[in-house]
Amino acid sequence: MSTQNQIKSTAVLLGILIIAGQIMAHSGAMGIVKERMDGMSILGDHAKSVGNMLKGKTPFQIAVVQEAAQSFVTHGEQIPNLFPNTKESREGAETEALPVIWDNWENFTALATQFTEDSQKLLTLSGVLSTDSQSAEDQSRAVRAAFFRSSKSCSACHERFRLDQS
Repeated sequence: MSTQNQIKSTAVLLGILIIAGQIMAHSGAMGIVKERMDGMSILGDHAKSVGNMLKGKTPFQIAVVQEAAQSFVTHGEQIPNLFPNTKESREGAETEALPVIWDNWENFTALATQFTEDSQKLLTLSGVLSTDSQSAEDQSRAVRAAFFRSSKSCSACHERFRLDQS
């Protein structure tokens, strides 16, 4: 599978997971569970926006990539705090967090750190792209790999630490 197809597949999968999760889970969530679900929804919206640009569904805009990347970094830094080892966090209504998060905390936080680092690279890259010297197609090509890494590290955490949504 080509990198472009992997990016498309990852973006579509992330979008589907986020939308399905929002529809089904947010209705009864409260407290820290709702707070982290809302944060993940924001990330999903940003990922969908960037994914749509990379798939050519919407025009490529550096500002959209920068906004998404900044949100990824900010949220990535907050992820460990959104999963305190409390009864509410572990068992709150509608939680999709698996107990393995707290049983394997080091791995969980390592993935959150990886997501943050990959997102910081995307943010840095988006800050050096130039509309004066690069076409939108060249900029899109430059963003693809960095966005794919961020998406992949996000998906890796969901695969290991989130309740299967299927």
